[in-house]
Amino acid sequence: MEWLRRLPHALWFFGRGLVTSIVGNISLVILSLALALSLWLFVTDAENPTKRQTFNSAVEIGFVNVPDGLAVANSTANTVRIEIEGPEHDLSSLRPADFEAEANLGGFEQGEQTVAVSVVSTKSDVRVVRTTPEQIEVTLENLRTKQVPVRVELAGSPQEGYEADSRTVDPETATVSGPQSLVELVDEAVADVGVTGRSADFREDRVQLSPRGARGGEISRVTVSPGTARVDVTVEQSVFSQQFVVSPRVSGIPAAGYNVTGIVVDPSLVTITGSLAVLQSIDPLAGIATSDISIGDARGSVVQQAELRLPPDSSVLGSIQVLVTVTITPIRGEVSFLVVPQVRNVGDGLAVTPADSVVITLAGDLPTLQAITAESIIVVADARGLGPGLHVLPIEVTAPVGTTVVRVEPGELGVALTARP
Repeated sequence: MEWLRRLPHALWFFGRGLVTSIVGNISLVILSLALALSLWLFVTDAENPTKRQTFNSAVEIGFVNVPDGLAVANSTANTVRIEIEGPEHDLSSLRPADFEAEANLGGFEQGEQTVAVSVVSTKSDVRVVRTTPEQIEVTLENLRTKQVPVRVELAGSPQEGYEADSRTVDPETATVSGPQSLVELVDEAVADVGVTGRSADFREDRVQLSPRGARGGEISRVTVSPGTARVDVTVEQSVFSQQFVVSPRVSGIPAAGYNVTGIVVDPSLVTITGSLAVLQSIDPLAGIATSDISIGDARGSVVQQAELRLPPDSSVLGSIQVLVTVTITPIRGEVSFLVVPQVRNVGDGLAVTPADSVVITLAGDLPTLQAITAESIIVVADARGLGPGLHVLPIEVTAPVGTTVVRVEPGELGVALTARP
């Protein structure tokens, strides 16, 4: 147990030696820390050196401490350019919002004043070293307020076939305030609402109000209260579509003996677009007429492009032209002819008493029939092998090309064969 009695003494001796060692080397410790700090500063400056440069954006000037009853009517500059200094890495990421430029108007009176502009950075490592301009001229005027109507202005176009018909706004009036000379220029507060692509009624609850003059220009340095308005816009369908039959307009008469046997239109139906009133004005049975297709004295089918006659303020989906085919064919009919038959193959030494005429009825196109004469119809009776006496012979008829035999009256031919004297 002797070692336990000596333990406290040993610990005291060890601790005294450690403290003596540290105290004896305190200057060495301080020197080490100083060297380390210097090295850190050197490395930091090498990696992110301090630079001085012109900021690439203008900074907007804010007017502060404007005296009661006055307002800023004009200033020779609204923004300033600045030269800055700081760590390179910090300078590359700066934005205009990282600076505050102020013109302090406290204590100034109505009229034109020369005011200094101060600019500070919100970044602690960045310093503003130069401001251009350093001073600006500011005109202060009496503050004035007045009531103006609120108007809705629509921008853009609704979906095709629709239109923004009506609009309501709440509130209907607003208060504008600012310098007297500028407030006097304000005629209305305008709520700009976009309607691009809209096809149904809609509401915008918070539309910014803009003070406008008589020519529609925005008046600056004037505030509007309330700053927003609620706008309701009614969007209604203005253009409709409907299919109608195409009615070709055919003029003239075909040549004699010809008839119109059919009319075909391609396409036969067209889609017309227009307002509801325009579509309701079109007779659904008569449909859409075409330009004239003349068939005067035609002896064959007529194929022609025709233009649609559209009502005013309407349009057609697709081409405005259609293809019209008017089929014209000859009229079919019957014509009777009185023809003297030919008796052929009469035996030698025999004579034929002149045969009576027969009536031949032909059918065919009227133009063809009208060109036929009786002489062009061949009617034959064959007396081959017959001797003297009375005979009843069958009749053979050869019709002209383009015709057919409908009737032969009488159907047989009576002939008398006699010996020649």
